[in-house]
Amino acid sequence: MGASQQSYRLYSCARCAVQVRICSDCDRGNQYCTGDCAQIRRRESLCRAGVRYQLSFRGASMHAARQSVWRERRTKIVTHQGSVPGIDAAIVVTSPTMTEEPDVELVAPLLSSPSLRRAMAAVSYCSFCWRPLPAFVRSGPLRSGP
Repeated sequence: MGASQQSYRLYSCARCAVQVRICSDCDRGNQYCTGDCAQIRRRESLCRAGVRYQLSFRGASMHAARQSVWRERRTKIVTHQGSVPGIDAAIVVTSPTMTEEPDVELVAPLLSSPSLRRAMAAVSYCSFCWRPLPAFVRSGPLRSGP
Protein backbone atom coordinates (compact mmCIF):
# COMPACT_ATOMS: atom_id res chain seq x y z
CA MET A 1 0.00 0.00 0.00
CA GLY A 2 1.62 3.25 -1.17
CA ALA A 3 1.46 6.74 0.27
CA SER A 4 -1.43 7.60 -2.06
CA GLN A 5 -3.61 4.93 -0.42
CA GLN A 6 -2.77 6.02 3.14
CA SER A 7 -3.69 9.69 2.96
CA TYR A 8 -6.16 12.15 1.50
CA ARG A 9 -5.98 15.85 0.66
CA LEU A 10 -7.82 18.54 2.58
CA TYR A 11 -8.31 21.94 0.91
CA SER A 12 -10.68 24.89 0.74
CA CYS A 13 -12.64 25.59 -2.45
CA ALA A 14 -10.99 28.49 -4.32
CA ARG A 15 -14.39 30.13 -4.89
CA CYS A 16 -16.68 29.48 -1.90
CA ALA A 17 -14.04 28.44 0.70
CA VAL A 18 -15.92 25.23 1.65
CA GLN A 19 -13.62 22.62 3.17
CA VAL A 20 -13.16 19.67 0.79
CA ARG A 21 -11.79 16.19 1.51
CA ILE A 22 -10.61 14.29 -1.56
CA CYS A 23 -9.16 10.79 -1.82
CA SER A 24 -6.09 10.21 -3.96
CA ASP A 25 -8.13 8.29 -6.56
CA CYS A 26 -10.35 11.34 -7.22
CA ASP A 27 -7.60 13.96 -6.79
CA ARG A 28 -6.59 15.55 -10.08
CA GLY A 29 -5.27 18.78 -8.63
CA ASN A 30 -8.80 20.00 -7.91
CA GLN A 31 -9.27 23.56 -6.64
CA TYR A 32 -13.05 23.68 -6.34
CA CYS A 33 -15.77 21.90 -4.36
CA THR A 34 -18.30 19.40 -5.72
CA GLY A 35 -20.88 22.15 -6.28
CA ASP A 36 -21.19 24.52 -9.22
CA CYS A 37 -18.00 26.46 -8.43
CA ALA A 38 -15.91 24.88 -11.22
CA GLN A 39 -18.56 25.63 -13.87
CA ILE A 40 -19.01 29.19 -12.59
CA ARG A 41 -15.28 29.89 -12.70
CA ARG A 42 -15.04 28.35 -16.19
CA ARG A 43 -17.86 30.63 -17.41
CA GLU A 44 -16.10 33.65 -15.86
CA SER A 45 -12.84 32.66 -17.56
CA LEU A 46 -14.54 32.33 -20.97
CA CYS A 47 -16.22 35.71 -20.48
CA ARG A 48 -12.87 37.37 -19.72
CA ALA A 49 -11.32 35.71 -22.79
CA GLY A 50 -14.23 36.97 -24.92
CA VAL A 51 -13.72 40.53 -23.68
CA ARG A 52 -9.99 40.34 -24.46
CA TYR A 53 -10.79 39.01 -27.94
CA GLN A 54 -13.33 41.80 -28.59
CA LEU A 55 -10.71 44.38 -27.66
CA SER A 56 -8.22 42.99 -30.20
CA PHE A 57 -8.21 44.22 -33.83
CA ARG A 58 -9.19 40.80 -35.20
CA GLY A 59 -12.04 40.41 -32.69
CA ALA A 60 -13.43 43.88 -33.43
CA SER A 61 -13.21 43.22 -37.20
CA MET A 62 -15.01 39.88 -36.92
CA HIS A 63 -17.71 41.44 -34.75
CA ALA A 64 -18.23 44.28 -37.27
CA ALA A 65 -18.53 41.78 -40.15
CA ARG A 66 -21.03 39.64 -38.23
CA GLN A 67 -23.13 42.69 -37.33
CA SER A 68 -23.10 43.85 -40.96
CA VAL A 69 -24.44 40.46 -42.13
CA TRP A 70 -27.11 40.55 -39.40
CA ARG A 71 -28.23 44.09 -40.40
CA GLU A 72 -28.40 43.01 -44.04
CA ARG A 73 -30.65 40.10 -43.12
CA ARG A 74 -32.91 42.40 -41.06
CA THR A 75 -33.60 44.70 -44.05
CA LYS A 76 -35.29 41.80 -45.86
CA ILE A 77 -37.89 41.46 -43.11
CA VAL A 78 -40.61 43.94 -43.97
CA THR A 79 -43.66 42.78 -42.06
CA HIS A 80 -44.68 40.59 -39.18
CA GLN A 81 -47.24 37.82 -39.36
CA GLY A 82 -50.44 38.49 -37.49
CA SER A 83 -52.06 36.11 -35.07
CA VAL A 84 -54.63 33.61 -36.29
CA PRO A 85 -58.18 34.82 -35.43
CA GLY A 86 -60.46 32.64 -33.32
CA ILE A 87 -57.81 30.84 -31.25
CA ASP A 88 -58.22 31.36 -27.52
CA ALA A 89 -55.34 31.12 -25.11
CA ALA A 90 -55.10 27.80 -23.30
CA ILE A 91 -55.19 27.86 -19.52
CA VAL A 92 -53.05 25.29 -17.76
CA VAL A 93 -53.99 24.32 -14.23
CA THR A 94 -51.28 22.98 -11.96
CA SER A 95 -51.78 20.91 -8.87
CA PRO A 96 -49.38 20.81 -5.95
CA THR A 97 -47.41 17.62 -5.57
CA MET A 98 -47.38 15.81 -2.27
CA THR A 99 -44.00 15.10 -0.72
CA GLU A 100 -43.62 12.58 2.03
CA GLU A 101 -42.10 13.81 5.25
CA PRO A 102 -39.59 11.46 6.89
CA ASP A 103 -40.88 9.70 9.96
CA VAL A 104 -39.22 11.73 12.72
CA GLU A 105 -40.21 9.21 15.38
CA LEU A 106 -38.09 6.53 13.70
CA VAL A 107 -35.06 8.68 12.85
CA ALA A 108 -34.76 10.77 16.03
CA PRO A 109 -33.61 7.93 18.36
CA LEU A 110 -30.88 6.98 15.90
CA LEU A 111 -29.52 10.52 15.66
CA SER A 112 -29.64 11.06 19.40
CA SER A 113 -27.44 8.03 20.11
CA PRO A 114 -24.03 9.35 21.32
CA SER A 115 -22.15 6.25 20.16
CA LEU A 116 -23.58 6.55 16.64
CA ARG A 117 -22.70 10.26 16.45
CA ARG A 118 -19.12 9.54 17.59
CA ALA A 119 -18.78 6.76 15.02
CA MET A 120 -20.09 8.97 12.25
CA ALA A 121 -17.80 11.86 13.26
CA ALA A 122 -14.74 9.60 13.41
CA VAL A 123 -15.08 8.49 9.79
CA SER A 124 -14.66 11.11 7.10
CA TYR A 125 -15.64 10.57 3.48
CA CYS A 126 -14.35 11.76 0.10
CA SER A 127 -16.41 14.75 -1.08
CA PHE A 128 -16.44 13.36 -4.64
CA CYS A 129 -16.90 9.56 -4.44
CA TRP A 130 -18.07 9.24 -0.78
CA ARG A 131 -15.64 6.43 0.06
CA PRO A 132 -14.28 6.33 3.63
CA LEU A 133 -10.96 8.15 3.95
CA PRO A 134 -7.79 7.00 5.74
CA ALA A 135 -6.61 8.62 8.96
CA PHE A 136 -3.77 10.73 7.51
CA VAL A 137 -4.37 14.14 5.93
CA ARG A 138 -2.12 16.09 3.59
CA SER A 139 -2.54 19.70 2.57
CA GLY A 140 -0.64 19.52 -0.70
CA PRO A 141 -0.29 17.20 -3.70
CA LEU A 142 1.57 13.91 -3.60
CA ARG A 143 5.13 14.30 -4.80
CA SER A 144 6.18 12.02 -7.62
CA GLY A 145 9.65 11.20 -8.89
CA PRO A 146 13.04 11.28 -7.16
